[in-house]
Amino acid sequence: LARRVFTNSRERWRQQNVNGAFSELRKLIPTHPPDKKLSKNEILRLAVKYINFLVTLLNDQTQDKSRNSLSLLTGGVLTLSPPETGIKQGHTCQPGTQR
Repeated sequence: LARRVFTNSRERWRQQNVNGAFSELRKLIPTHPPDKKLSKNEILRLAVKYINFLVTLLNDQTQDKSRNSLSLLTGGVLTLSPPETGIKQGHTCQPGTQR
């Protein structure tokens, strides 16, 4: 009997730990409305889409910076570029839609 109580207690702690991790992950995923209830499956799928979106955005910014640096080196003339805002036009954060 004591062993079963211990096992149940350990499982309850494990489940609370998993649920807490899902709750933390959910807070990082942008949705509309922000407080929309999501299943664990939806949280995982949207997290994957959001991570892929962020990777694409980062790669685009890296490529833009490389192109700007290359034009400075090959052009021989210093040209001014607009300041980096961190936001690229044409990219919308809609992790709930298919890519």
